[in-house]
Amino acid sequence: MLAAAVAPVALMTGWLTAGATTRGYDPVRSSVSALAAGDAPHRWIMTTALVATGLAYLVIAVGLRPADGAGRGLLGLGGVATLIMAWIPNAHVPHNSLGHMIPSYMAFVSLSIWSAVIARNVPGAPTVLRPRFGQVTAVVMFVLFVVLVADIVTGGATLGLRERLLLTAQSIVPLVVVLGVVRLPSPVVREPAFPG
Repeated sequence: MLAAAVAPVALMTGWLTAGATTRGYDPVRSSVSALAAGDAPHRWIMTTALVATGLAYLVIAVGLRPADGAGRGLLGLGGVATLIMAWIPNAHVPHNSLGHMIPSYMAFVSLSIWSAVIARNVPGAPTVLRPRFGQVTAVVMFVLFVVLVADIVTGGATLGLRERLLLTAQSIVPLVVVLGVVRLPSPVVREPAFPG
């Protein structure tokens, strides 16, 4: 549960803090990767946030045992891809390197579809582990991903905003799933030892 809360908090705190300390940075137009680029003035902030987020995804994937293994594997792949993105930043702020873009898109795709394959067809499964939840979530992620790609193709006027929408949604879904799976134990009612 802690890792599920860390993912969105680390990610959003990272880009808000790094963006606020980078002169001339435009969060609507500029990508999150620009904050962790090799020549970014405070790249360590966003790099730390990406590492924390990637590790959180890995911890969630390992700990989310009630979910199907394929979905957990995709979530873990998204975590590994996020760590690789942090390890191989773009060299310069406006330019994207292939070494950074491959894990970026690998993370985008795996974190968009993992919830569609976590369902387990068992009686009494929580709502978040039923096929309909995963399918609806994956469709929403796919739409956000297509909107992001469409902006990239048309010049990227709102790239930063669209990327943040997708990243925020992707980081919140694991939290929703974990909260939906965790069941608080019901209080134990003890019968008195002796009637009366």
